[in-house]
Amino acid sequence: MKVRNKEAERIKSECTPKELGEARQALDLESMDPENRAIAIRERIVEVMMATTTDPRERRKELFQKAAWTYGQRRRAHKKSNIII
Repeated sequence: MKVRNKEAERIKSECTPKELGEARQALDLESMDPENRAIAIRERIVEVMMATTTDPRERRKELFQKAAWTYGQRRRAHKKSNIII
């Protein structure tokens, strides 16, 4: 059995719960398909995390790197789908 220290894995951010709530409220979930809403909320949380985490040690954590990479891949795929050939 592997023991994980979730507190050490947590990414410390300067975002307050109020700011996170405002960022989530800024999403227009009514105009989205129900299956895309969860993805949009996760993307917004990653955006807030990347914008409010300034400590280089936090940015080196595996969880942060995974979230940033996934966010980048989704953004590139979204931009690619807007290109008309």
